[in-house]
Amino acid sequence: MKLSIIIPVYNVEEYIEKCILSLQDQDIPHSDYEIIIINDGSPDNSREVIIRLAAQYNNIVFIEQENKGVSQARNAGIDKAIGQYLLFIDPDDYVEANSFSHIWKDACESNAEVVFLGYTFLNADNSVKKEILFKEEKGKVYPGIMAYHISRGDGNTDPDRSVAILYKRDFMNKANIHYIANIPYLEDGEFLARVMCLAERCIFSGSPFYIRTTRLGSATNSGLFHSDKAINGFFNAATNLKEFKKTYLLNKAQSNFINQPITKFTLLIVQACTGKGYRSKYKDIKKRIKKKGLAKIEIEGCSAFYYKYGLLFNLSNDLFYHIWTARLVMISIGNKLQSLFSKS
Repeated sequence: MKLSIIIPVYNVEEYIEKCILSLQDQDIPHSDYEIIIINDGSPDNSREVIIRLAAQYNNIVFIEQENKGVSQARNAGIDKAIGQYLLFIDPDDYVEANSFSHIWKDACESNAEVVFLGYTFLNADNSVKKEILFKEEKGKVYPGIMAYHISRGDGNTDPDRSVAILYKRDFMNKANIHYIANIPYLEDGEFLARVMCLAERCIFSGSPFYIRTTRLGSATNSGLFHSDKAINGFFNAATNLKEFKKTYLLNKAQSNFINQPITKFTLLIVQACTGKGYRSKYKDIKKRIKKKGLAKIEIEGCSAFYYKYGLLFNLSNDLFYHIWTARLVMISIGNKLQSLFSKS
């Protein structure tokens, strides 16, 4: 089996058929790849759509579980997979037709552990927001840390995401990499940090492949950021990465690399308590930060943004909180003024 494609499903009955059909419209035999679909206790009619398509295509593997969240749904797919490479797809996205042969060829010829695939981001009206291909990097092999920074570009070019990337299953098994549970928001960043820290052979395919849609009901657009679930998830991510750093025999570059996601998730804990209606949480959250050993964070190796705010956080957790709150107020005032002048 060449590829194991893993799709977690929850409340996507309007999108899942297009996603699955795009995976069937390919240029390698269906017997060469499996599509593992995990119904994560979806309350809509997604299950019925999947069952109907599974009756048509024998390469669909259907798993049902009670609602546990996207991370544990993907983990169920990882545990079931038998392909040489894993590929995560979000159910409201789809892929280019006849594109599997070239991504498979690229991965095998380079013996890559990680392959960044072409990525097109659509606006809500399906117009192209941006296209991320990295054509100039095609044919080159990079260590994971370097590949991660290339993929990030200016920091906004390619957000942390674990979809549209091939992962060699042997590498993932040897490194014992799964998603950790109970990170409902930005879980990809924690997962990707461990993958890219340990990967030694990474490439960029340089060709269009993955089409990401914008869906208003997705976690990214749901207002989840300020919830207790999200804050608990940020705690889980930061503490798991700290434990990962202690457990693995990391060299200096790897250790510095992991400092940034630890810093990011720690700052996110505080940022989630800022803004109107959320400030009452901060007092208790501050106590938890200290209890978890996150009141002081290592910032060596962090980008300028995280180094600056990490340094401020280390000087005083309260100072960072108040400055970030003031920053949000200034941004809000700026947006209102811009709107006012644009109308005049």
